[in-house]
Amino acid sequence: MHTEGKIYIILGLLLCVLNIRAQEAAFPYPDIPDEVEEPEERMTYMLTHFWQDYSFADSTAMNREVGEQGVVDFLNLMQHADSVIAVQGAKVLSDSLVSHPSAMSFFEGLMERYLGDSESPLHSDVVYVQLLRALPETPQRVWLLQQLAKNRVGSRATDILVTASDGKRARLYSVKAEQTLLIFFDPDCRRCQRLDAQLKQETLIIQNSHLKVVRKDVNDLNGEYYVPHTPALYLLDGKKRVVLKEPTLQTLLQRLQEF
Repeated sequence: MHTEGKIYIILGLLLCVLNIRAQEAAFPYPDIPDEVEEPEERMTYMLTHFWQDYSFADSTAMNREVGEQGVVDFLNLMQHADSVIAVQGAKVLSDSLVSHPSAMSFFEGLMERYLGDSESPLHSDVVYVQLLRALPETPQRVWLLQQLAKNRVGSRATDILVTASDGKRARLYSVKAEQTLLIFFDPDCRRCQRLDAQLKQETLIIQNSHLKVVRKDVNDLNGEYYVPHTPALYLLDGKKRVVLKEPTLQTLLQRLQEF
């Protein structure tokens, strides 16, 4: 299928969802003019006009709920948009927040929750970086951008001391495997315990001769990786390049099936 055809389908599905939600929620979704016909133009219009009728100055609980629904749909659109279009949408949202500083912390909290948590279905370092770069520079945002740049997909993972399945410790680069699953965990993390139980039931992992599983206690990290939430998964190839960064277990299993 041609790229333009895919854009039509994606945008059509997303707009269908927005139309349904417009009937159920109070968020003021923008109407795309009939004369805007090309898929990229329609996506651009939606992202750059998305917030035009939302009241950033209204700090009531009800309006915040409306804003949160808007954030979810806006981030979903950004993830399906071309990077240039997504950046334009991020700039428009940033300009709105700069004009209403009282809403800034609320919206940044939503960005962190939906984009920064690996268990969020909207988790995306790419979109998070686009939004952070659009916002005015502060020491905290600069620091966060630096953290998100670490161990990106396609780059070689940082070499650290890890623990193998047999309990032995070794350097990550010394692990000989076509694929390596690097798990960051905290001994007191209940989500980590649930993940361990799930992994023990997955034949794609426990019976995969090409895959080795290693672990790293986040309490022993010295800033080599940015792990805001545990557990965090990294799938590496034979050269220890990052193939998947903080995927869900479902995404990880789907990728392992492709090997």
